[in-house]
Order: sequence, then structure tokens, then C-alpha cells
Amino acid sequence: MQTLLPEYKLANTVKVKLTKAGNAFPSIGLAIPFQPCMQDKAAIQTQLRHAADAAQTKMKDSYDEVWINNTLARLEKLFSKLNYNSHRKSISLILTPDEDKVIYLNFPVKPVTYINEHVSLLDLTANADREPEFYLLFFRENNATLYEHYNTKLHRVYIKNQGLDLNGKIDPAGLFKQVSQTIKLLNGNHEKPVFITGSPNVVELFCNTPYYSNIFFTLLYELAPFCEEKRKSLSKEIANHWDYWYSKFITGRILMAQKANCLLNSVEVVIKALSHSTDGWLLLDKNFKRQLYKSRRMNALFNSSDELMNQIESFLTRGNSIEITETGLLKNLGGIVLLQNNPCYFTEG
Repeated sequence: MQTLLPEYKLANTVKVKLTKAGNAFPSIGLAIPFQPCMQDKAAIQTQLRHAADAAQTKMKDSYDEVWINNTLARLEKLFSKLNYNSHRKSISLILTPDEDKVIYLNFPVKPVTYINEHVSLLDLTANADREPEFYLLFFRENNATLYEHYNTKLHRVYIKNQGLDLNGKIDPAGLFKQVSQTIKLLNGNHEKPVFITGSPNVVELFCNTPYYSNIFFTLLYELAPFCEEKRKSLSKEIANHWDYWYSKFITGRILMAQKANCLLNSVEVVIKALSHSTDGWLLLDKNFKRQLYKSRRMNALFNSSDELMNQIESFLTRGNSIEITETGLLKNLGGIVLLQNNPCYFTEG
């Protein structure tokens, strides 16, 4: 088996330089769930074994035994050096003829293996595991209950009963303010959509307040008591149409970023922002991703493709997230959008 260099220091990105021997061989990339803060080591090692087995199966019929054994040895070496103190949620591994690389990602991915002449980090991160996660807010005349949906279940996280004002009447403004503050506390980075239902007059009042945002979505009003069966039915309905709702959520996030002057688009502007370590949420249209790959192979679209890929890797290493959106969603924004965490105004030139 090929001998690797001595141990290296752990970081969010880990690189090992390799001695190139024999004929050139393709690159291999793996995306693996890896969340040691939430999983025990035995469960993680089982996932790693499955990843190695999947890679071996994919290589078996196309490459010779020596190359396969060398590649598996390189994988095992990387596995042995993983940082089990990481608070990230997954890893991407890329093995090229010249180096091995581990990138710790701050979002979950689906297990996947690529073998090709060039393996892109975008191929691996495009398989992000976007399980339905959202809030469900239910209004009655004098109270509000907030539920959070994650791990396929709905959990109650907040309930507020509103008292009467000095005139003996219900004060909806006070209720709305407290509910809004709670949502802001729980969902301060606008990471999840909020669905609203309940008494029609209360829901309509709330939707006409400044607290209502672009990532809030009203469902059919519910006059009947919000029983467990109804909660499960609503959450299941949302989850079953998650792709539709998630696209609407992305559109809402874009509108919010535009209002706050936190949106950057066009390749040149985004590269400049990323080169200044601007953090946030990067969106790439599927069609733009295809053009980016083509330009890297043919140098045809723009000369900044390699620089963009390098900046995206650094961006993800810092703990940011990326989303490959449906074709056409970002058409009017040049196919690439960065939603900044903190506004830093970059312009072309």
C-alpha cells in the first residue's frame, strides 16, 4: 500500500500531500454525515465503513486492484484523523492525484460517492439533506401556540395566553409582539419558514402587522380546536410538499435580504465578497452550476470559475451553507446570490 506522510494538524480543512506514483488516476469524492456531538463513535464508524464499502463497490469494475487498495488505504488514513470534537454536521472528502482533503460542513448531507476526472465540492454539497424543518404557529382569540417540526416530529416550544387590557378587552397587539419576539429568539437567522393558522380574524390581524415577514406563510384557517390529530395532519401536508414550500422560503429570504441591503449577486461581486471572508448563505441556480462546470472544462463562460470554486471552498470551511436552487429561481439575479449575515457593501470594480 502507498505510504502517506506523517500525521498532520486537524483543522476545518485537512490536506495531505501525496507522492504521485504510476499512471494518472481520477479523483474520488465522498459526502458523509458526520456529527460527533450528536452521535456516538460506534455509529459514526459504521457510517464510515458503509462509505468505504460504497466507494470500493463503485471502483471494483473499473480500476485495478492496486489502485483500489491504495485509494482505500488513503480513505482509512483520513478516517483515522477525523476530528471527533467537531460540532459540524457532515464531511466532504476529495482525493485527487496530488492530495487528500477533508472539509467539515455545517449542514447535513446525503451519503454519496463520485469518481471522475474532476470531482467538485459542489457535487458533494448539492446532496444536502434538507429534511423538512419549520415552525407552525396557531392563533386563537386570546392565545398563541408555537410548534417546531424537526426529526419528522412536531414539538411544542411556546404557548402564550393573553390577558385583558384596562378596558377588559383582549389586546392582540401585545400578544403579537410577544409571539414575534419569541420567533425572533428561536429563528433569529431566518433558517426556517413559519406557517400560520388558527382563528381567521386573529391571523388576518397578525398578517397586517410589521411582525409578519416574507418567510411567514398562512395556511387554511382553522376554526376547530387545534387537536393533536390536526397538528399531525398539517405538518404532514407541509412535509409532503416540502420542495414547493422550500422554494417559496428561499424566495422570501431573497426578498428580506434585498430590503435589508444584504443581497449580493453577479460572479464578480460575489467573488469579491467571499475573498473578504463575507459569511452568509450562498445560492446557486442549477443551470449556473452546469455553466460553471462547463467553463472550468472549456474556459468558456468566464475566467473567474476556478477562483470562485476556491472561494466557495473557503466559505464552506468557515461554517457557511450553500444551496443549489431549482433552475430559473435565480434567473433574474444572474444565477448566483450571496445573502450576507452582516451587510458589507461590495460593488463591481
